Amino acid sequence: MDLSQFDWKFKIFGFPVRVMVSFWLICVFFSPFLRGQNGPWLFGLLGWSAAVFLSILVHELGHAFAMRKVYGSTPTIDLGIGSTASGAFVFGGLTSSSTSDRVPIKRALTAAAGPIAEITAAFALALLLIPLGFRFERTTIFGVIPSISADVESFRFFGSLPLIYFTYFFVEGFVFVGIVWGLFNLAPIFPCDGGQILLSILGQSLGADGVRITMIVSIALSAALGYLFLREESYFMAFFFFFSAYQNYRVLSGWRR
Repeated sequence: MDLSQFDWKFKIFGFPVRVMVSFWLICVFFSPFLRGQNGPWLFGLLGWSAAVFLSILVHELGHAFAMRKVYGSTPTIDLGIGSTASGAFVFGGLTSSSTSDRVPIKRALTAAAGPIAEITAAFALALLLIPLGFRFERTTIFGVIPSISADVESFRFFGSLPLIYFTYFFVEGFVFVGIVWGLFNLAPIFPCDGGQILLSILGQSLGADGVRITMIVSIALSAALGYLFLREESYFMAFFFFFSAYQNYRVLSGWRR
């Protein structure tokens, strides 16, 4: 069966967007409901999925607006796991432009615009809700990476348990994904945005050596994060980073030949 016929296609701010069926699998596999959450989990999963979709869309729109400004083109946005129309592989989200150049500052700016937009939107939502009585707590991942967690008790006034779950996991998901995934995207791991920034700078200044250095940094950091997530029993995140380390190793091996 050709699942592409079920892709959701629309335009926003003039940018063509395609949401693959596989995108919703990302929402499920990264959801907290695989780790034994109780209650009306289906409503929570819907809220979480809506948050992941909106956060990643904001991220990709950050890239898209930057590309439109820098290159004067109208890029396309793909969300999911699979191939774009141009043949590029996407895991999560990818914004593609038909025009680009090798000027490092331009590539760095367009790469940074996505996670900056996502992180800003997450903090903006939290700051908007705090005066309304919603409470948030500062938390960390691995004791280092900062995040904000919503207090579920402040959502009790909705009364209906399904509505509480939907709203809580939407807010919690949007804030968590925006901040944490946004920060991970800024890590110097290729093909994450931080890795794209590092590659554009080192590749321009050092040529092939810059590519090798980027791949080595990516492999080391991906393997370290994969191990940390494995210890936390976050298996899908561990798989993502171990797979990233493997892919970068393949790129590095190709450059050594």
